This record gives sequence, C-alpha cells and structure tokens, in this order.
Amino acid sequence: MLSLTEELTQSIAYKGREYPIDLTFDNVLRFYQLLDDADFDEAEKIIAAFHIFFDESIPEDPEFLMNVVKLLGEYVSASPYGNDVKNSDSNQVPIRYFSFTQDAPAIYASFMEQYGIDLVEEQGKLHWDKFKALLDGLGPETQFRQIVSIRQRKADGLEGEELAQLMEQQQYYRLTDGASVDAQTQRTDAMLDALFAE
Repeated sequence: MLSLTEELTQSIAYKGREYPIDLTFDNVLRFYQLLDDADFDEAEKIIAAFHIFFDESIPEDPEFLMNVVKLLGEYVSASPYGNDVKNSDSNQVPIRYFSFTQDAPAIYASFMEQYGIDLVEEQGKLHWDKFKALLDGLGPETQFRQIVSIRQRKADGLEGEELAQLMEQQQYYRLTDGASVDAQTQRTDAMLDALFAE
C-alpha cells in the first residue's frame, strides 16, 4: 500500500535475502488476468504467478513459492479503506463495480483526461501502489467514474423514461460474469486456499 514516508515495495525478504519483485501496474493486471484463465489449474496459476513477479534466477523453493504468492495476493488486493466494513456474509468482500479488463479503455481515457498519464507508455514503469492511488482519486466527471456510477445507481423512485434510460445504461455497461474486481479477489483467495490445502 502506498506510503508517503516509506519507499515503494521493490523486493521481498526471505531467509535473510532480498529478492527483487516487479510490482508495475501492468504486471499486477497480468496476475489478475491469469486468475481468469481457464487453461491453467490452481497449481499452475501459482507457479505462473510466481514467474510474473520474479525473474528466472530465483529458485522455485516450494516454501518460498507458497509464502510469497500468498503475500502477493494480499498485497495487491489491500485497501486503505473499508477493511472494517462487515457484510451480511462475513466471507464476502465489498462489492466493486469495475473490472480492470473490461473497463481498461475507460481507465486509460480517464488517466489521460485527469492526469495526462498515458498508461500504455507507463507499462513496466508505474508502480502498482501509485496506479491504485491514482485510480481511486479519479474524479466523478471522468469516463471511468461515470460508468461506475451508472452500475451503482439504484432504480428506487425512478419511473418512465428516466427508469428506462437507467436500465438501458446499466445493460450497456454491465460487467460480464467474473470480470469484477471482487470476483478476481475471490479467485485469488481460492487459488491460495488450493495451495495451502495440498
């Protein structure tokens, strides 16, 4: 998580050694895409996730692999807010109304509009913690925030043309199955559960 007093995370300590880790935003998004890939079983996803973040020179020590992938899953999904919010189902994460994959064009356009940041040119450079902070800071007039607002809006009290317009917008911008960030977080948890069950 971003700190204004600590350096950005660039390595992980294990058994007295520091191992460099690639936490650029596009790398973390590749990790989320991996979770959606039906061509890999959970064990293969864990190994692939390890190789997304670390270079080939790091030994595939099973204990290191298990501990580090678990820490990474927790790290990339950490949030400074809402961690004490309880849902009716205590195992359920807070609902997120966006997808990094499906909403990529809106996120890109919003970063360009508000910050003048070209996310394509920032691939391999912009740290995940910075990306998350900037994403959370996008204003309500950006395309991304307007889409999220449409998805969140309730139909209570609406009728006629206003209701029809909201329903049409929500259908147009609806998230495809399994694309939301909360679904990806749940898949991360399932992958880690599978790892530690073995």
